[in-house]
Amino acid sequence: MIGKTAERGFTLVEMLVALVIFAVLAGAGVGLLRASVDTQQAVSGALADLGTAARLRLLLGNDLGQAVVRPITGAREGFTGDGRQFLMVRAIDTEERGGGTTGLQAVRWSLDGDRLVRTAVTSDGTPIGDGVVLASNVTQFAIRFRTRTGIWLNAWTGLAPEPALPAAVELWIECAGEAPVSLVVALPEGPRLPVPQPTGEATA
Repeated sequence: MIGKTAERGFTLVEMLVALVIFAVLAGAGVGLLRASVDTQQAVSGALADLGTAARLRLLLGNDLGQAVVRPITGAREGFTGDGRQFLMVRAIDTEERGGGTTGLQAVRWSLDGDRLVRTAVTSDGTPIGDGVVLASNVTQFAIRFRTRTGIWLNAWTGLAPEPALPAAVELWIECAGEAPVSLVVALPEGPRLPVPQPTGEATA
């Protein structure tokens, strides 16, 4: 006679142990998924910051690297600036020139509210178009100008006996939710400004 095999189900204790193990594994999986998402967001934010810095460095370096000494309204030597903006004249590359252009362009970098804007202007300072927004939600901003003797100034007016162009320009910017960016770009060496001579006649 063949005996019948006894059949039995899980006990309540076994079910509870299985549920606890499942909960622990599920919690660990959720934690790993959350850590992965946080890492991805951090990497994306860092890449965005690097993209903003790289774009600003490229544009700023391109403009300042082409700076020339040409008079413009508000800037006798073609370059002037303070802690919030600078105005300059640059020589346009052949590839950028359109029909009828002279090869020179005046541009202004300025903080407009919470936006950093680059605007092309006419020789009398009139904006050409609305300008290009380079950064938004700006919370901190500053510009400095370096003399050939290594002194940093908060404004540049081209005073003798310094050259007409600063040796370098530093732009410091911080946008909401992003890391601060500090850019330092060297300029071509412009001619030195003549030292004003006394107007009175010399006496014997």
